[in-house]
Amino acid sequence: MSGVIENLLKQANSDTEEKTSIASAQRKFADETGAKEAFQQIGEKLLQIERWNFSSGASSFGLFDEKGDKLQNKAAAVGDFICIKLPGTGKADWVKIINIHKDSDEMILTVQPTFNPTEKKTDKSATSHFFIKDSTNNFCLQLNGSYLNMYVIGLNEITNTEDTSSVIESARNFATANLGHFLGFQKAEWTTFCNNFIEKEN
Repeated sequence: MSGVIENLLKQANSDTEEKTSIASAQRKFADETGAKEAFQQIGEKLLQIERWNFSSGASSFGLFDEKGDKLQNKAAAVGDFICIKLPGTGKADWVKIINIHKDSDEMILTVQPTFNPTEKKTDKSATSHFFIKDSTNNFCLQLNGSYLNMYVIGLNEITNTEDTSSVIESARNFATANLGHFLGFQKAEWTTFCNNFIEKEN
């Protein structure tokens, strides 16, 4: 195995300040051939952000370019933006794809909080997300023999109360990121996403 995902998991599990999160799901196949075929097919889906909506429980996703134009029928690429709408947060949150890693047994799409590209007059130094811009979310697909694992690994998840475009947004971010019931809902939502993404029930 390549080990990049394992390193992300170690990093998340070694955090003592509870600024990380891990959601996961695993699917077992009859043999390694079936798992490899599924890894290739589902790996392609990882770059089709519109298809993420079919794996979501209650959230929605959209792919955009830096000008704020929606991208349809396009594979995600480094530099593209993703609009994420999590229920109960009061607004959409924006992330930018900063890395796509693919190997024979793992695939990772890494995003970071960023500005809202659809707001033409927006301050591009302002982060339109309830976590700071230095946090990352890693959407990971891992092939391990006859098993297929899906992870959503969040690192450096610190509340964004300063790097925003308004006092109202700062207050919203604090409330969203620090409400215990929301954090529990968020993990449950990502766990549902992982299960649906690898089509575990099939």
